[in-house]
Amino acid sequence: MKISIYTFMRNGIYFDYHIVHMLKHHLPLADEIIVNEGYSSDDTYNRIKNIEKKIKIFRENWDVQKGMTIYARFKESARKKCRGEWCILLDSDEFIPEWEFKNIREYLENSENDIIPLRYTNFYGNYKVYNKYPEKFNWPVFKHTIHRNLNDMEVWGDGSNVRLKGSVPVSHHDKYFDCHHFGAVRNAARLRQKWHMHLKLSDTKNPRWDRTPGFLFDLMPYDWFDKDFLEYLAIYNGPFIKAVREDPDEFVRDNYVLYNFLLEKNRLYHRPD
Repeated sequence: MKISIYTFMRNGIYFDYHIVHMLKHHLPLADEIIVNEGYSSDDTYNRIKNIEKKIKIFRENWDVQKGMTIYARFKESARKKCRGEWCILLDSDEFIPEWEFKNIREYLENSENDIIPLRYTNFYGNYKVYNKYPEKFNWPVFKHTIHRNLNDMEVWGDGSNVRLKGSVPVSHHDKYFDCHHFGAVRNAARLRQKWHMHLKLSDTKNPRWDRTPGFLFDLMPYDWFDKDFLEYLAIYNGPFIKAVREDPDEFVRDNYVLYNFLLEKNRLYHRPD
């Protein structure tokens, strides 16, 4: 049995995705990794093109069209190039923990399901802090992204999930695997810029590129102490994935200020009278 992982990326270095770490992390799980690279204007392509022969890169110009998000369209393009019996759709800030690799292979060998979900832990600012209630912000809790390589499978909606064409999308399963999501662990200016850009690209009626100059986000970066998030954050006590253990600095963008804030908050809360 062969497993194909597929993903896409454009200007991943500029937007501070953990792209090199993500690709290297999944090499032991995948028999091939398909990357749709969107002719980046930064150094993304050069950083990933010679990592390993398992990683197969093709390049497409990313244009926007009405009726389908750019994310779904270019993930679907990558899906069609997969050759494994099973496929896993991942974004370049998503890491399946290495302790799940053997479990996934063993389960897929005998599974009767066509689609199996991933359950997400959403980190925020650094690898020691996570959002306990991601559903309040429309962050992923589950994504249905592990699937058989079937001709009538498709990436749909905003590009987060797959389904069988003409069928009701899968909403639950009795089996899932974990995924660590570091989408909110990036440079504060690029995080704010990415969220701003995402709103425009996700509009299927009028998708468009954001033309706001990047330096404006440098002048007004995202505030880690966003009051909308603070009460929903908690300290993550592990286990930590191998990529984090080997290079923890790569997964810290707030200089641990949120972690220290939560430590102090917990200390005051539990302080004896």
